Amino acid sequence: MTRCIVHIGMHRTGSTSIQHSLRGISDDQFLYARLGDDPNHSLAIHSLFAPQPERHHLHKRDCADMATVSDYITKMRAEFDLAVSDAKGRTLIISGEDISALPRDSLVKLREEFEGQFEDVTVVGYVRAPTGLITSSFQHRVSMGAADRFHLDRQYRSYKGTFGLFDEVFGREKVKLWKFDIARFPEGCVVRDFCARLGIDLPSERRVRLNESLPRQIIALLYTYYKVGMNGGSVLTGPERKKLIDCLTPVGCEAFRLSADVIKPILKKHHADIAWMEERLGQSLHEEIGEHRAGDIRDESDLLRVDPTVTAKLIALLGDNAPTGIRGETPEEVGRLVHTLRETEIQQRKKPWSITAYLVTKVTSLFRYFLR
Repeated sequence: MTRCIVHIGMHRTGSTSIQHSLRGISDDQFLYARLGDDPNHSLAIHSLFAPQPERHHLHKRDCADMATVSDYITKMRAEFDLAVSDAKGRTLIISGEDISALPRDSLVKLREEFEGQFEDVTVVGYVRAPTGLITSSFQHRVSMGAADRFHLDRQYRSYKGTFGLFDEVFGREKVKLWKFDIARFPEGCVVRDFCARLGIDLPSERRVRLNESLPRQIIALLYTYYKVGMNGGSVLTGPERKKLIDCLTPVGCEAFRLSADVIKPILKKHHADIAWMEERLGQSLHEEIGEHRAGDIRDESDLLRVDPTVTAKLIALLGDNAPTGIRGETPEEVGRLVHTLRETEIQQRKKPWSITAYLVTKVTSLFRYFLR
């Protein structure tokens, strides 16, 4: 029997790790669809079924015109049809968290298409408790370069508005929802949990973890940089953002927490929606958040506040490349230091590297160490 599993996220529940771990899976039971080069099928499914596919943020990011979008849709249609053909007698897996954002008419279109191709269609997804969801969503926005506003309530996503629509369109019995609870996952791994639930035999060496949470200090530095410190620099590409975050790794050590003072009003406002999800899930989404603690983030000023310890580490990272006279005493100066780190890394990548240069660098570092 040919089946299809449609994994819809939700957002911030380890979907990227699941997608990259399952990329290329093809055995006698399962086939992970190949829809373009990205194992995240969000753009492909959105383009095939949304009424205005050109409005997807990835098409907009690439400034794709209607002709380009049309060509992409034609390609995805061919690749989807090929995946369906290749999956005969197996379970085809589609995964894309943006599928959960499709409007009702698009979901009906998707269901009709899939039910015409498969004998069984099941929708699966993880449900994350609201505090963890808001916190992770905010961190992700900052890491992606968004520091335009500090509106935490906008990070809340209606459970009923998301999953209730799938219940309505596919039938509740065809929508399987699981609580996102790292503490209860085997080895704390969502990929292992996902595969165990579906019966996928995935070798441990194929499991990857991506989009891990970032420490408070790094989130604050990124927010400060994007808010006041870019100095006219170009927007970072995905690889550049990752490299900058990697460079900042020695600076951060404390968990990022939003203050209970800002979280509690959001939970109260959405109490009915959370209660609906708990009844639907059959589990509590309660999280013990306690009271405000030192270091918790209440508002934008907490992210922009200068931390001398962090600044000292940042200047040490820069070494001889630290700009003269910049001590990181204001948010603007901190942003300048982060910008210098970014530019230094870019320049280092452009330089021809040799064994001699590598050895000279190491010997110099050791010499300075012994002098200290």
